[in-house]
Amino acid sequence: MEKSKVKMSESDNFQASNSDSIISSSSTEQPVKCACNLTTHPVRVWTRKNPGRRFVSCRGRRVGRQYVKCDILQWADQEPPHGWQHLALLEARDIINEEKEELAKLRNEVSKQSDQNMNKQISNELVEKLNGKCEECEALKRTVLVLTERSSLLRNLLVGSSFGVGVVLGGFFGFYLKA
Repeated sequence: MEKSKVKMSESDNFQASNSDSIISSSSTEQPVKCACNLTTHPVRVWTRKNPGRRFVSCRGRRVGRQYVKCDILQWADQEPPHGWQHLALLEARDIINEEKEELAKLRNEVSKQSDQNMNKQISNELVEKLNGKCEECEALKRTVLVLTERSSLLRNLLVGSSFGVGVVLGGFFGFYLKA
């Protein structure tokens, strides 16, 4: 496969790829060295003019605070697709885009469902804990009632016995004074 180098400005490079392009790199293709001596990997462009066509372009190297590019664009494919191939690739691109959008929507829906299920699980756990705490509270209320009744009974018993002791002591004291 013969590759020809074409010098292009950065703006020409973006115009060539068009605004509706989807670029994806291919990891199976061999890397190429650009004029900057940087390793670049071929990417596939999905523009209306060049659907599915592969090219290599300089990504630039950092010099100071800026990136400098050698402004090359090297097509890996000899010629752009034409005729039925061009139309088939455009149609495939559109179908792929629709499928990606639908997949993103489904992933979003699954994420929402997962979050809702997690919230339901947390809610069920909280309801179970709340029910357990309510049962504990009712048991404590019953215990407090029993203890209140016992306390009242013991208080009455103490008051009654104190009065009884007073009467008995008064009787002994009165009996002792008469005697």
